[in-house]
Amino acid sequence: MKHLRESLIARSGREGQPLPSVRALAHAHQVTPRTMHRALKSLEREGLVHALDRKGFFWGRNPPPPAPLAASSRSRSEDVRERLLEDLRRGVFHPHKPLPDSRTLGEVHGIGARRMSLLLSDLVNNGWLVRKGRSLHIPPPTPGRSRATVAVVSRCDEHGMLLLDSERETDFLKSVRIQSRELALEPLFAGWHESPSGGRLLDHQGSPLRLDRQPLPLLGILASTWLIQDPQDLIAHLRSAKVPLSVWWEHPASSFPHLRSGSLVGFNLSFGASAGWEAGRHLRTMGIRSLAFVSPFHASEWSRSRLEGLRQAMEGTGIEVLERVDATWESAWHLRQDAGSAPEGERRLRSLVEGLVSPADLADHPDWVVVNDHVAVHLIGICRERSIPRPRILSFDNTSASEAHQFDSFEFHTDGMVRQMLQQTLHPNAKLFQDGGLHEMMGRLVVRERR
Repeated sequence: MKHLRESLIARSGREGQPLPSVRALAHAHQVTPRTMHRALKSLEREGLVHALDRKGFFWGRNPPPPAPLAASSRSRSEDVRERLLEDLRRGVFHPHKPLPDSRTLGEVHGIGARRMSLLLSDLVNNGWLVRKGRSLHIPPPTPGRSRATVAVVSRCDEHGMLLLDSERETDFLKSVRIQSRELALEPLFAGWHESPSGGRLLDHQGSPLRLDRQPLPLLGILASTWLIQDPQDLIAHLRSAKVPLSVWWEHPASSFPHLRSGSLVGFNLSFGASAGWEAGRHLRTMGIRSLAFVSPFHASEWSRSRLEGLRQAMEGTGIEVLERVDATWESAWHLRQDAGSAPEGERRLRSLVEGLVSPADLADHPDWVVVNDHVAVHLIGICRERSIPRPRILSFDNTSASEAHQFDSFEFHTDGMVRQMLQQTLHPNAKLFQDGGLHEMMGRLVVRERR
């Protein structure tokens, strides 16, 4: 422990700078996540680092909380305007189709058609929207060349084969292929291979790839950071191409590089509390009496955020959320890496879930929110093995597993994210993207169980 503490202190950063995740630090120092967590808590007690809920560890002491804000004096129209802009950022509206009319939008936001019409005219005058005849649209990209390409980067092995360990990764690449061709673009698929010596961009044959040496003009880059261990290295490499960069950011929001520039924009698909809040809001309409949440991956921010959103939705209902969580692992992928094989990883995952839920829990709580579909399938298997009636299950990811087993699941809107990424890549100067930053995407709950 002493050697580990000294090693961490030797690499200390500036005040407020985020540390890598506990899992990444444990891997780098060849210790278990629990050992690394104990070392960080020891440094926290000495004031060398501080932890922020759902964000991880940061160098230096925890800054004092900000002074409480005065009550908002925004008018109803200003509030609706901000919500409209948030909907634009989150991909609620299709970038190539007209927006709903002012009467429909007014009904959604609880104001009259005339007030909504005035708000929409203001958005047109300020460059957020454009008018085509009687319809309003998101500003279209500037017409490009007759033949051009966008690079699509995802993780790969040393031979250039793309690594697709989840349905969401596959859906992302399929959606990019379909939508880019609808825009008359020819996608160039490339792989990012991470090794101890650093990351490399490879083509499908495993050869080094230079984005500045392509036969077609390169208009921009779409990059996935799913399971990329050092996303900052990937971004630094891709930014050297000097074209707009659109990033699917699968890491804590606090670690996204905010450059306040439309040349780099991130899209947050599955992090954040909104999915958990939506799940809780739905369960409230079902008249539930008790609720439990299970996650063997509570070392991840996405697990903690989903629980936080669920808690927020249950505030004021008198319904306590029973927590059955384990904070050793961040994902099934990390568990498999430690186990050495997929079968052993699955065996360990089943054991983890079995340790989190007891027969009494399942009997006392008929409604369960499960951190993702993968864990939900294990929970169903445990109920079957114990001859326990299956509880109502609400999960996240909406994979083929939720369709096969017929349970509710929250679907993260991959197609909508790809539309926004392509829009940003082709139209980086649009007002929507000028501030750079990280855009949280919308999703929807797919309901299958009806009781």
